[in-house]
Amino acid sequence: MTWTLLAAVTAACIAVGSCALWLPDRTPTLLSSAGERTVVPASVQEYAGTQQVTVVPTISSDRDLFGNASGLVTADWSGNGLTSGKGAYQVNDRTVVALNTATPLYRDLKTGDIGGDVLALNNELSLLGYNSVPGSDTYWRATSDGWKQLMADNGNTSDGSLSLADTLWIPEHEVAVDEWSATAGSMVTGGTAIGKIPGSLTKLTIKNGTASAQDRTLTIFGITGTLPANTTEITDAGFLQQVEANDSYQSVDVESKKSGIGRHSGLERTDASAARSSRCGIRHQRFNRLHRAHIQQSWQHSRESVDRGRRTWREPRASRQRRHRFDLQCGNRQRT
Repeated sequence: MTWTLLAAVTAACIAVGSCALWLPDRTPTLLSSAGERTVVPASVQEYAGTQQVTVVPTISSDRDLFGNASGLVTADWSGNGLTSGKGAYQVNDRTVVALNTATPLYRDLKTGDIGGDVLALNNELSLLGYNSVPGSDTYWRATSDGWKQLMADNGNTSDGSLSLADTLWIPEHEVAVDEWSATAGSMVTGGTAIGKIPGSLTKLTIKNGTASAQDRTLTIFGITGTLPANTTEITDAGFLQQVEANDSYQSVDVESKKSGIGRHSGLERTDASAARSSRCGIRHQRFNRLHRAHIQQSWQHSRESVDRGRRTWREPRASRQRRHRFDLQCGNRQRT
């Protein structure tokens, strides 16, 4: 009786084992069909790379303005700043005109004179819309005509020759002034300082920043500019002028500017870079479908092994390498 029972149990075990060996393979869950997705969720932080940064301004030193006229100041128009080609103040009822020549004027000029200062005068007269010979270092009759008209527009008589006392050199087309002493009723002497030009913003530096191989966008007080690749500094004059003219920037005290402006500054990757990452994200679904199909095909032809009564499978090396290359291309740093 015992032998009969033992034989029955042995036969049952053999039958069950045979069935297990001949059953068809089951596809791993990983290889199940991928659902179609038409919307890919995106993370602004991940793709745009936005981060808050501290920006340190670099401000140039104050500059003295030296007048060339001597006498009693009879009018003063410096309250709203100085503009090239416009009157700055009057001495003995003669207008002193501000001029932003590339080279400061240092002498009286007349027809036939030659020099770098004449070249600078010709170019500035042309920029202001007056007759001249731009690019020439000679004081031509056209130069004389242009200067004569500029003087007339500012209320001065002139025979076309330039008198240095009628000019005040300024370093930019428009400048603000501080500590101005040429006020109406005061006495001035040629060759002495009559005011200062406050230092201007010349550079913005990302404090403890790291340069990137691509352009990035810096936003400060709502004003956006480009931080060039391979640097942590912005020197674009147009952007710096916008920042300097901003009321919020002007309200920041000097000491705070020295330590850095952080609460109102943000740095992010450029739109082109973000768009590239987004394209990679959209392509990810298509790649997954192709990748799963490749794995499934490899599964059907892979070697089978038995481990504790179950079939085990390892993703082929070529497939892993293909998926890793795609992850690197799209900036995904997750381990495979």
